[in-house]
Amino acid sequence: MSAKRKKSVFRATVLSSVPDDAGVGVLGNDDGFAPSEERLAKLAELMKDKGGAAEPVGRNVTEEEMRIDRLFPATQERILSRDLLDPAPDEWNFFGRPSMEAYALIVQSIYKYGLWHPLTVWEREGGRYMILGGHTRNLAYGDLYELTKDEKYQSISCKVYKKGDIGEAEARRIVILTNIAQRAQEKARIRIRCYAEMVRLEKEDAFYNAKRIDVGAAVARLFGVSRRQVFMYISLMRLIDPLLNEMDAGSITLSSAYALSRMPQELQQYIYEKGYFRELKPPIVKILKDAENRADIDRIFENLKVKNQDFQYKVALPVEKPDGFDVFPLFVKDGESVALKEFLRRSLSGDAGQALSEETRAAIQKILDF
Repeated sequence: MSAKRKKSVFRATVLSSVPDDAGVGVLGNDDGFAPSEERLAKLAELMKDKGGAAEPVGRNVTEEEMRIDRLFPATQERILSRDLLDPAPDEWNFFGRPSMEAYALIVQSIYKYGLWHPLTVWEREGGRYMILGGHTRNLAYGDLYELTKDEKYQSISCKVYKKGDIGEAEARRIVILTNIAQRAQEKARIRIRCYAEMVRLEKEDAFYNAKRIDVGAAVARLFGVSRRQVFMYISLMRLIDPLLNEMDAGSITLSSAYALSRMPQELQQYIYEKGYFRELKPPIVKILKDAENRADIDRIFENLKVKNQDFQYKVALPVEKPDGFDVFPLFVKDGESVALKEFLRRSLSGDAGQALSEETRAAIQKILDF
């Protein structure tokens, strides 16, 4: 009888140094986001130039927001005076602020279409409420009041968690989840911190309540992703900043960044400095995990160059290249050459073909006639 395969255990360790982002916390003072008077002047200028948002911002209810409602259903929805609302601590709300242009679009949308999603708040002592989700929307209401003096911007719709409904750990989870839901394209370093914080919260909860849980599975359920993806993001905490920036820029895929994060950081630095990260492909990523030093890395990428040279094609044209013409190589799937020729013939005789010179059309037609 074959032995049962042992289930892997999630052992991600949350490092003390989590990748951070400058100027976190929407209402903080250390970010360079325009002070009130300057912001209002810029905002008025942007709104005057654009005449209001063309489309409502935040109209669609995302899957993430629906999942939050299922996991942490709010007690009620109420209209609250904004004077009663306080921001969440910056250590909870570590999401970067929007640019002035992006913020102006939010303000324009609210001014023209109204508020599509209520704030998420938690009842505190003395009849006050902590904002768990919607700091930017609250700021927009404040600026709209200053710009218009319309009293309707002095209060705002809120989903309310009563004091006893949730504890601090749940409140911090909601802060993370609501911000992720609102910012699907958040920078990789912020998403990494979200996963790291959620893992820490789940571990603390398990420790203080003497619970045995699969932390990876618990975090995956909260984010609505696979357990493997949680582990990948936690591993990315070991990725050096330059490579993390390249991942944010789209130069490195998540799977490639994950593979690099498992390498010693001095080798990551070498791969970055040599520009090897631009040549990462699945077969290379698979081989890289066995590299132990710089020489191994150089050898892997030198072999890649030789292999690529083996697959270079030399194409012989059936006609002589005229002077003053460029060569435009084109590949077509087996069996589709006839269809491509017909497509090009129709294009040449149509409106698209008129954008080409008579000489170019004649040269293409000559190729098609072979």
